[in-house]
Amino acid sequence: MGIRVRALQANHGDCILVTHDGPEGVFNLLIDGGNASTFKYGPQGRMKGELCKILDELKSKGQQLDLVILTHIDDDHIGGLLRAFKAPGYLDQMVKSIWFNSSRLITKHFDVPEIPENDIYVNDASPDTSVRQGKEFEKLLDEIGCARAPIIMAGQTIVKGPFTFNILSPNQKQLRKLLCVWPEEKASPDTSADDTDYALTLEEFWADDIFESDNSIANGSSIAFLLQADNHAMLFLGDAHDTTVVDSLSRLGYAEQKKLKLDLLKVSHHGSEYNTSSKFLGMVCSDRYVISTNGSKHGLPNKRTVARILAASEGKICFNYQKVAGWVLLPDEKVKYSKRLEVVSQIEL
Repeated sequence: MGIRVRALQANHGDCILVTHDGPEGVFNLLIDGGNASTFKYGPQGRMKGELCKILDELKSKGQQLDLVILTHIDDDHIGGLLRAFKAPGYLDQMVKSIWFNSSRLITKHFDVPEIPENDIYVNDASPDTSVRQGKEFEKLLDEIGCARAPIIMAGQTIVKGPFTFNILSPNQKQLRKLLCVWPEEKASPDTSADDTDYALTLEEFWADDIFESDNSIANGSSIAFLLQADNHAMLFLGDAHDTTVVDSLSRLGYAEQKKLKLDLLKVSHHGSEYNTSSKFLGMVCSDRYVISTNGSKHGLPNKRTVARILAASEGKICFNYQKVAGWVLLPDEKVKYSKRLEVVSQIEL
């Protein structure tokens, strides 16, 4: 009985399994799938990644994924799922329902012509195979009988199994920005220590902290939600824009004087300073702040985000990679704050 949250090691991405075990049985919710190697990696994809291992575990127990949520189109969230759908006997047989604001759903919602360039394909990994020689993702979902939700957007309240979802992002304005040919995600080389802000002290961040908001259209379209069950509350923010989340929480009646109390908060965009403001943190009070990344891309997590959380809350900051927890604080800071940092593979509620 209870709720278990597992933040899988998904490289620089997100892949989170939330399992509710109650009187009516087990309900499995999967949020994103990391990048492609989160499912399988190595020569010919022979090595099993964390997503593959967890799906094998569920299969061995005779369980399915009752709901999969693809928060948005970035490869570090969708890549592992696309690879898992391609592998026979995995997601093609295990997924009962899915939430994903595809281009087709968005154009239908706004009653405008479809944009074929935005279609998602489950393609052959061979370099000799064009992406459009693969199977169209939405047709695959239809073929396997996977239930599809209509558009998911801020302001909705949805009950699914034991969970109540209050959708915080995206809003109509952000969805409308996707009525174009989506730009390809630009590749970025792995970062080094010189590309991070870890050499700065916490005091430097606290003394001079001006928030600048993320302006990525893809991140702005991210599905983010408050998840509640059995008197527990969790925030899963994908890569959502801070300003959108703040606005949605305000509409739900939360403020600095009336904080939203949480058991767990999955920090937006792998701890980017552009997605977590002090204003947002002042509206919530969480026991745990989960940051999902191996630290290999874009200098994330930003130490500025860690500094903001340390200043705003007494909650633990939880990482899913040991090395990242060891990077972000300077030696003298570890003496004072190391007890506030944890490395976790799963959290039991």
